[in-house]
Amino acid sequence: MKKGHYSLIAIILALFLVSQNHLKHSFGDSIFKTIGFSPWTNEENSGLHLPVIIGIILFIMGFIGAARYYRSRYPKISSRLVIGCIAFFLVFPFITEGVMFLVKYNSNGIDSIDISSGKCSFKSEENIVTADCSFTLFNYGEVDKIAINPILPNYLDDVDIEFERIVIPLDKHRRMTFGFPFKGMQRNGSGFTGSIQEVGFEVVVNN
Repeated sequence: MKKGHYSLIAIILALFLVSQNHLKHSFGDSIFKTIGFSPWTNEENSGLHLPVIIGIILFIMGFIGAARYYRSRYPKISSRLVIGCIAFFLVFPFITEGVMFLVKYNSNGIDSIDISSGKCSFKSEENIVTADCSFTLFNYGEVDKIAINPILPNYLDDVDIEFERIVIPLDKHRRMTFGFPFKGMQRNGSGFTGSIQEVGFEVVVNN
């Protein structure tokens, strides 16, 4: 294999390591977890993010190598590589979304559901908390309804709030955006307010 081909392979690997899928999750994280390695050097997703570091190194090496090798035959190779990389980042989330709808088309359990872009604003009266939440839900398969409630991030473990589940009817094989208020009881203290951009959700399938 020629040196130029190795450089292009390095660029492709780098793009996969630093790209995000349709759920806005790092694809490099998925690769690391699949092969049994943590993508972070420390616990709780802290420290150095290895996929990004390795991806940047591979990209720089691949870009320089490809530009040097192909410049004599393709004088505009550098600009075309840049345009190609930008196009990849724009298109890749749509590719991963399409693949998931295809692979899980006949699924009817919890693995049929993914949620992204969850954010909530909280207001309370004494120990009664209302969470106005919006989120994007992907129903890849055959699920027709779910029960769902928000979950606070781990760094708010000291805020003990139990939110009631609500039942949502779903269209099959669809991407949907929702906005709902959730009622909850704050067991530890009172007066919890504010907004959180990355909220998790607990989902129960009710087919």
